Amino acid sequence: MTVSPQDATAALRDIEDAQARSATLLEYQHAAPHFLIWGIVWAVGYGLSDFFPARAYAIWAVLVPIGLVAGALVQRGEGRAIAWRYGAMSLAIFVFFLATFFVMSPVSSRQVAAFIPLFVALMYVLRGIWTGPRYIIAGIVVAVLTLIGFVWLSAHFLLWMAAVGGGALILAGLWMRRV
Repeated sequence: MTVSPQDATAALRDIEDAQARSATLLEYQHAAPHFLIWGIVWAVGYGLSDFFPARAYAIWAVLVPIGLVAGALVQRGEGRAIAWRYGAMSLAIFVFFLATFFVMSPVSSRQVAAFIPLFVALMYVLRGIWTGPRYIIAGIVVAVLTLIGFVWLSAHFLLWMAAVGGGALILAGLWMRRV
């Protein structure tokens, strides 16, 4: 049995497509724990911040390092090299937020509570452009839900973000785990 050049080309294309799909699904599975961790951190952080607004900065000062350490612990593959990059990336984002708030001082804590999720949503969309559509969908959902709460649920914005912001990330994490 001989294989025509067209059949060989089609077979190679199918193999490439299967490899790409497999790599994307593996990427999703590696991302799932991070979505779950940060969904829980958001739910707890925004919820507690609503009930204890005077302690919001302290709440987040405890929760963010917990999320970062948990994220570093679930890294797979290269071990220390990945953990180092995760830490360096987190530090760069933190410095970006500090610089942004210095230059464009937010008028309210609600603006800060909306800006950070919008930035996270942007990061998910950008990652999705390179790795897969589930990130794009997760980013768009987080952004839209953040804006809905910011515009229409001003008095209950933090509880909204606890429920739907944290919930959206948790659901995205569960979706990412599915193959």
